[in-house]
Amino acid sequence: MPLPPSKIAILHYQLDGDPVDPVVLQVGESLRKLGHQPSFIAVSDRVFDILQEIERSGCDLVFNLCETFAEDYRLEVNVAALMEMARVKFTGSGTAGLLLAQDKILTKQLLEYHEIPTPDFATFDGSTVETNGDLAFPLIVKPARSDASIGIGGKSLVNSWEQLTDRVREIRKELRDEALAEEFIQGREVYVGIIGTKELPEILPIVELDFGNWDKDKPTISDREVKFGPETEGSPKLVIARDISPVLRQRVERAALLAYRALKLQDYARIDLRISEQDDPYILEVNPNPYLEDKGELALAAREKGLSYTQLIGRILDSAGHRYGLMKKPAPTAQDSATAPAMG
Repeated sequence: MPLPPSKIAILHYQLDGDPVDPVVLQVGESLRKLGHQPSFIAVSDRVFDILQEIERSGCDLVFNLCETFAEDYRLEVNVAALMEMARVKFTGSGTAGLLLAQDKILTKQLLEYHEIPTPDFATFDGSTVETNGDLAFPLIVKPARSDASIGIGGKSLVNSWEQLTDRVREIRKELRDEALAEEFIQGREVYVGIIGTKELPEILPIVELDFGNWDKDKPTISDREVKFGPETEGSPKLVIARDISPVLRQRVERAALLAYRALKLQDYARIDLRISEQDDPYILEVNPNPYLEDKGELALAAREKGLSYTQLIGRILDSAGHRYGLMKKPAPTAQDSATAPAMG
Protein backbone atom coordinates (compact mmCIF):
# COMPACT_ATOMS: atom_id res chain seq x y z
CA MET A 1 0.00 0.00 0.00
CA PRO A 2 1.49 3.37 -1.03
CA LEU A 3 1.78 6.35 1.26
CA PRO A 4 -1.50 8.35 1.20
CA PRO A 5 -1.32 11.87 -0.27
CA SER A 6 0.90 13.82 2.13
CA LYS A 7 2.81 17.04 2.59
CA ILE A 8 6.47 16.24 1.87
CA ALA A 9 9.24 18.76 2.55
CA ILE A 10 12.39 18.21 0.49
CA LEU A 11 15.35 19.18 2.65
CA HIS A 12 18.46 20.00 0.62
CA TYR A 13 21.71 21.92 0.85
CA GLN A 14 22.06 25.08 -1.19
CA LEU A 15 24.41 28.00 -0.75
CA ASP A 16 23.02 31.49 -1.33
CA GLY A 17 23.22 32.33 -5.01
CA ASP A 18 23.82 28.75 -6.15
CA PRO A 19 21.38 27.04 -8.51
CA VAL A 20 19.14 24.30 -7.18
CA ASP A 21 20.60 20.82 -7.56
CA PRO A 22 18.69 19.09 -10.41
CA VAL A 23 17.95 16.07 -8.21
CA VAL A 24 15.87 18.28 -5.89
CA LEU A 25 13.58 19.25 -8.77
CA GLN A 26 13.47 15.67 -10.05
CA VAL A 27 12.36 14.35 -6.66
CA GLY A 28 9.83 17.18 -6.32
CA GLU A 29 8.27 16.40 -9.70
CA SER A 30 8.08 12.70 -8.81
CA LEU A 31 6.31 13.53 -5.55
CA ARG A 32 3.73 15.58 -7.46
CA LYS A 33 3.14 12.70 -9.86
CA LEU A 34 2.60 10.43 -6.86
CA GLY A 35 -0.14 12.73 -5.58
CA HIS A 36 1.83 14.37 -2.78
CA GLN A 37 2.27 18.07 -2.02
CA PRO A 38 6.01 18.85 -2.07
CA SER A 39 7.70 21.89 -0.61
CA PHE A 40 11.37 22.82 -0.66
CA ILE A 41 13.63 23.69 2.26
CA ALA A 42 17.10 24.93 1.34
CA VAL A 43 19.64 25.12 4.17
CA SER A 44 23.26 26.23 4.19
CA ASP A 45 24.87 27.06 7.53
CA ARG A 46 22.16 28.11 10.02
CA VAL A 47 21.15 25.27 12.31
CA PHE A 48 18.12 27.18 13.56
CA ASP A 49 16.73 27.38 10.02
CA ILE A 50 16.44 23.61 9.68
CA LEU A 51 13.84 22.97 12.36
CA GLN A 52 12.14 26.34 11.92
CA GLU A 53 11.54 25.78 8.21
CA ILE A 54 10.45 22.17 8.73
CA GLU A 55 7.88 23.29 11.30
CA ARG A 56 6.72 26.13 9.08
CA SER A 57 6.15 23.71 6.18
CA GLY A 58 3.62 21.70 8.17
CA CYS A 59 4.93 18.58 6.48
CA ASP A 60 4.05 15.00 7.33
CA LEU A 61 7.49 13.75 6.29
CA VAL A 62 10.86 15.17 5.23
CA PHE A 63 12.52 13.78 2.13
CA ASN A 64 16.12 14.20 3.24
CA LEU A 65 18.48 15.13 0.40
CA CYS A 66 20.84 17.11 2.64
CA GLU A 67 24.29 15.59 2.06
CA THR A 68 26.34 18.39 3.58
CA PHE A 69 26.05 21.42 5.85
CA ALA A 70 28.14 24.56 6.23
CA GLU A 71 30.32 23.33 3.36
CA ASP A 72 31.31 20.26 5.36
CA TYR A 73 30.04 16.91 4.08
CA ARG A 74 30.88 15.32 7.45
CA LEU A 75 27.99 17.27 9.02
CA GLU A 76 25.42 15.24 7.07
CA VAL A 77 25.19 13.04 10.17
CA ASN A 78 24.46 16.05 12.37
CA VAL A 79 21.51 17.13 10.24
CA ALA A 80 19.92 13.70 10.68
CA ALA A 81 20.70 13.77 14.41
CA LEU A 82 19.01 17.16 14.76
CA MET A 83 15.86 15.86 13.10
CA GLU A 84 15.87 12.76 15.29
CA MET A 85 16.14 14.90 18.41
CA ALA A 86 13.18 17.00 17.24
CA ARG A 87 11.16 13.84 16.44
CA VAL A 88 10.97 14.81 12.78
CA LYS A 89 10.06 11.97 10.42
CA PHE A 90 12.43 11.72 7.46
CA THR A 91 13.51 9.40 4.66
CA GLY A 92 16.81 7.57 4.50
CA SER A 93 19.27 6.35 7.06
CA GLY A 94 19.41 7.87 10.51
CA THR A 95 22.33 8.91 12.65
CA ALA A 96 23.61 5.39 13.31
CA GLY A 97 23.73 4.33 9.68
CA LEU A 98 25.16 7.61 8.41
CA LEU A 99 27.87 7.66 11.08
CA LEU A 100 28.95 4.05 10.55
CA ALA A 101 29.06 4.36 6.77
CA GLN A 102 30.70 7.79 6.70
CA ASP A 103 33.72 6.50 8.61
CA LYS A 104 35.35 4.08 6.17
CA ILE A 105 37.51 2.61 8.92
CA LEU A 106 34.48 1.77 11.05
CA THR A 107 32.79 0.37 7.95
CA LYS A 108 35.74 -1.91 7.20
CA GLN A 109 35.95 -3.10 10.80
CA LEU A 110 32.23 -3.90 10.86
CA LEU A 111 32.42 -5.74 7.54
CA GLU A 112 35.35 -7.78 8.81
CA TYR A 113 33.55 -8.58 12.08
CA HIS A 114 30.53 -9.87 10.17
CA GLU A 115 32.80 -11.82 7.79
CA ILE A 116 31.62 -9.81 4.80
CA PRO A 117 34.31 -9.83 2.07
CA THR A 118 36.31 -6.62 1.85
CA PRO A 119 39.94 -5.99 0.77
CA ASP A 120 42.64 -6.33 3.44
CA PHE A 121 43.46 -2.93 4.87
CA ALA A 122 45.53 -0.76 7.18
CA THR A 123 44.56 2.40 9.07
CA PHE A 124 46.67 5.45 9.92
CA ASP A 125 45.50 7.98 12.51
CA GLY A 126 48.69 10.07 12.60
CA SER A 127 50.33 8.25 15.49
CA THR A 128 49.51 4.54 15.10
CA VAL A 129 49.15 2.03 12.30
CA GLU A 130 46.84 -0.96 12.45
CA THR A 131 46.80 -3.68 9.82
CA ASN A 132 44.04 -6.15 9.05
CA GLY A 133 45.23 -9.02 6.90
CA ASP A 134 48.45 -9.58 4.96
CA LEU A 135 48.71 -6.49 2.82
CA ALA A 136 50.31 -6.67 -0.60
CA PHE A 137 51.06 -3.81 -2.98
CA PRO A 138 49.60 -2.10 -4.90
CA LEU A 139 47.42 -0.35 -2.31
CA ILE A 140 44.86 2.37 -2.78
CA VAL A 141 44.97 5.10 -0.12
CA LYS A 142 41.94 7.23 0.69
CA PRO A 143 40.70 9.60 3.42
CA ALA A 144 38.74 7.82 6.13
CA ARG A 145 35.74 10.17 5.98
CA SER A 146 35.68 11.50 2.43
CA ASP A 147 32.66 11.66 0.19
CA ALA A 148 32.18 11.67 -3.61
CA SER A 149 35.76 10.41 -4.17
CA ILE A 150 37.33 13.44 -2.50
CA GLY A 151 41.01 12.71 -1.99
CA ILE A 152 41.09 9.92 -4.59
CA GLY A 153 43.11 10.45 -7.74
CA GLY A 154 46.33 9.64 -9.54
CA LYS A 155 48.41 9.61 -6.36
CA SER A 156 46.05 7.25 -4.54
CA LEU A 157 47.54 4.03 -5.91
CA VAL A 158 50.89 3.30 -4.25
CA ASN A 159 53.43 0.56 -4.90
CA SER A 160 55.90 1.00 -2.06
CA TRP A 161 56.07 1.89 1.63
CA GLU A 162 57.67 5.21 0.71
CA GLN A 163 54.76 6.14 -1.57
CA LEU A 164 52.32 4.95 1.07
CA THR A 165 53.91 7.12 3.76
CA ASP A 166 53.91 10.16 1.48
CA ARG A 167 50.26 9.73 0.56
CA VAL A 168 49.17 9.28 4.18
CA ARG A 169 50.99 12.50 5.10
CA GLU A 170 49.29 14.37 2.25
CA ILE A 171 45.85 13.24 3.41
CA ARG A 172 46.64 14.28 6.97
CA LYS A 173 47.87 17.69 5.82
CA GLU A 174 45.40 18.54 3.03
CA LEU A 175 42.20 16.97 4.35
CA ARG A 176 42.97 16.72 8.08
CA ASP A 177 41.71 13.18 8.11
CA GLU A 178 42.83 9.71 9.02
CA ALA A 179 43.96 7.53 6.13
CA LEU A 180 42.82 4.11 5.02
CA ALA A 181 44.92 1.90 2.75
CA GLU A 182 43.45 -1.22 1.20
CA GLU A 183 44.59 -3.73 -1.35
CA PHE A 184 43.74 -2.64 -4.87
CA ILE A 185 41.41 -5.19 -6.45
CA GLN A 186 41.96 -5.36 -10.17
CA GLY A 187 38.69 -6.25 -11.84
CA ARG A 188 35.12 -5.13 -12.48
CA GLU A 189 33.55 -2.32 -10.45
CA VAL A 190 29.86 -2.85 -9.70
CA TYR A 191 27.15 -1.15 -7.67
CA VAL A 192 24.21 -2.78 -5.90
CA GLY A 193 21.20 -0.65 -5.02
CA ILE A 194 18.96 -1.69 -2.14
CA ILE A 195 15.60 -0.10 -1.38
CA GLY A 196 12.87 -0.73 1.15
CA THR A 197 12.48 -1.55 4.80
CA LYS A 198 15.18 -3.39 6.70
CA GLU A 199 12.73 -6.25 7.22
CA LEU A 200 11.98 -6.64 3.50
CA PRO A 201 14.76 -4.96 1.52
CA GLU A 202 14.62 -5.16 -2.27
CA ILE A 203 17.85 -5.73 -4.19
CA LEU A 204 18.02 -3.95 -7.53
CA PRO A 205 19.84 -5.28 -10.62
CA ILE A 206 23.63 -4.93 -10.54
CA VAL A 207 25.07 -1.86 -12.28
CA GLU A 208 28.62 -1.83 -13.62
CA LEU A 209 31.04 0.99 -14.35
CA ASP A 210 32.20 0.29 -17.89
CA PHE A 211 35.60 1.95 -18.20
CA GLY A 212 35.29 2.11 -22.01
CA ASN A 213 38.46 3.03 -23.89
CA TRP A 214 40.52 3.27 -20.73
CA ASP A 215 44.28 3.57 -21.05
CA LYS A 216 45.56 0.06 -20.29
CA ASP A 217 48.61 1.56 -18.58
CA LYS A 218 46.39 3.37 -16.03
CA PRO A 219 44.72 1.63 -13.09
CA THR A 220 40.93 1.58 -13.24
CA ILE A 221 40.14 3.95 -10.37
CA SER A 222 36.77 5.67 -10.05
CA ASP A 223 38.01 9.11 -9.06
CA ARG A 224 36.20 12.44 -9.24
CA GLU A 225 37.09 12.89 -12.91
CA VAL A 226 35.47 9.55 -13.74
CA LYS A 227 32.39 10.21 -11.60
CA PHE A 228 31.73 13.84 -12.46
CA GLY A 229 33.59 14.49 -15.72
CA PRO A 230 31.72 15.01 -18.99
CA GLU A 231 30.69 11.80 -20.73
CA THR A 232 32.27 11.45 -24.15
CA GLU A 233 32.49 8.59 -26.62
CA GLY A 234 34.54 5.82 -25.04
CA SER A 235 34.62 7.42 -21.56
CA PRO A 236 33.56 5.44 -18.47
CA LYS A 237 29.79 5.02 -18.18
CA LEU A 238 27.21 3.16 -16.13
CA VAL A 239 25.67 0.05 -17.65
CA ILE A 240 23.65 -2.90 -16.42
CA ALA A 241 26.09 -5.65 -15.50
CA ARG A 242 26.03 -8.60 -17.88
CA ASP A 243 27.90 -11.90 -18.01
CA ILE A 244 27.60 -12.52 -14.28
CA SER A 245 26.93 -16.14 -13.39
CA PRO A 246 24.00 -16.95 -11.09
CA VAL A 247 26.44 -18.10 -8.40
CA LEU A 248 28.51 -14.90 -8.57
CA ARG A 249 25.37 -12.76 -8.66
CA GLN A 250 24.15 -14.47 -5.50
CA ARG A 251 27.49 -13.84 -3.76
CA VAL A 252 27.48 -10.16 -4.76
CA GLU A 253 23.89 -9.63 -3.64
CA ARG A 254 24.43 -11.49 -0.38
CA ALA A 255 27.50 -9.37 0.49
CA ALA A 256 25.58 -6.17 -0.30
CA LEU A 257 22.55 -7.20 1.77
CA LEU A 258 24.70 -8.22 4.75
CA ALA A 259 26.45 -4.83 4.61
CA TYR A 260 23.12 -2.99 4.40
CA ARG A 261 21.95 -4.67 7.57
CA ALA A 262 25.27 -4.58 9.43
CA LEU A 263 25.54 -0.81 9.03
CA LYS A 264 21.90 -0.22 10.08
CA LEU A 265 20.84 1.39 6.81
CA GLN A 266 17.25 2.01 5.81
CA ASP A 267 15.03 3.04 2.88
CA TYR A 268 17.78 3.09 0.24
CA ALA A 269 21.52 2.63 -0.19
CA ARG A 270 24.18 1.82 -2.75
CA ILE A 271 26.89 -0.76 -2.09
CA ASP A 272 30.10 -0.43 -4.17
CA LEU A 273 32.09 -3.59 -4.92
CA ARG A 274 34.95 -4.90 -6.99
CA ILE A 275 34.83 -8.34 -8.57
CA SER A 276 38.38 -9.68 -8.79
CA GLU A 277 39.83 -11.45 -11.81
CA GLN A 278 39.21 -14.66 -9.83
CA ASP A 279 35.48 -13.78 -9.59
CA ASP A 280 35.57 -12.94 -5.88
CA PRO A 281 33.43 -9.96 -4.79
CA TYR A 282 34.84 -7.41 -2.31
CA ILE A 283 32.93 -4.50 -0.80
CA LEU A 284 34.75 -1.19 -1.22
CA GLU A 285 32.25 1.26 0.21
CA VAL A 286 28.73 1.54 1.58
CA ASN A 287 26.68 4.61 0.66
CA PRO A 288 23.55 5.50 2.64
CA ASN A 289 21.29 8.09 1.01
CA PRO A 290 23.20 7.95 -2.31
CA TYR A 291 22.69 10.63 -4.95
CA LEU A 292 19.26 10.11 -6.51
CA GLU A 293 19.82 11.75 -9.87
CA ASP A 294 17.58 10.26 -12.56
CA LYS A 295 20.58 9.01 -14.56
CA GLY A 296 22.43 7.61 -11.52
CA GLU A 297 23.08 4.06 -10.43
CA LEU A 298 19.84 3.53 -8.50
CA ALA A 299 17.64 4.98 -11.24
CA LEU A 300 19.36 2.88 -13.90
CA ALA A 301 18.95 -0.28 -11.83
CA ALA A 302 15.32 0.54 -11.08
CA ARG A 303 14.53 0.96 -14.77
CA GLU A 304 16.09 -2.44 -15.48
CA LYS A 305 13.65 -3.90 -12.96
CA GLY A 306 10.72 -2.14 -14.59
CA LEU A 307 10.44 0.74 -12.15
CA SER A 308 10.30 4.31 -13.39
CA TYR A 309 12.20 7.05 -11.60
CA THR A 310 8.94 8.21 -10.03
CA GLN A 311 8.21 4.69 -8.80
CA LEU A 312 11.71 4.49 -7.30
CA ILE A 313 11.07 7.68 -5.33
CA GLY A 314 7.72 6.23 -4.29
CA ARG A 315 9.36 3.04 -2.98
CA ILE A 316 11.77 5.07 -0.85
CA LEU A 317 8.91 7.20 0.46
CA ASP A 318 6.78 4.14 1.24
CA SER A 319 9.65 2.52 3.16
CA ALA A 320 9.91 5.57 5.42
CA GLY A 321 6.12 5.69 5.70
CA HIS A 322 6.02 2.10 6.95
CA ARG A 323 8.70 2.86 9.54
CA TYR A 324 6.78 5.79 10.96
CA GLY A 325 3.32 4.23 10.71
CA LEU A 326 2.09 6.71 8.10
CA MET A 327 0.55 4.23 5.69
CA LYS A 328 -2.98 4.42 7.07
CA LYS A 329 -5.40 6.88 5.54
CA PRO A 330 -5.90 9.94 7.75
CA ALA A 331 -9.05 9.92 9.87
CA PRO A 332 -11.82 12.17 8.47
CA THR A 333 -12.05 15.59 10.05
CA ALA A 334 -15.21 17.37 11.18
CA GLN A 335 -15.03 19.51 8.04
CA ASP A 336 -14.81 16.36 5.86
CA SER A 337 -17.94 14.97 7.57
CA ALA A 338 -19.81 18.22 7.10
CA THR A 339 -19.06 18.37 3.37
CA ALA A 340 -19.64 14.67 2.69
CA PRO A 341 -22.73 13.90 0.58
CA ALA A 342 -25.73 12.60 2.50
CA MET A 343 -26.48 8.91 2.04
CA GLY A 344 -30.09 8.21 1.16
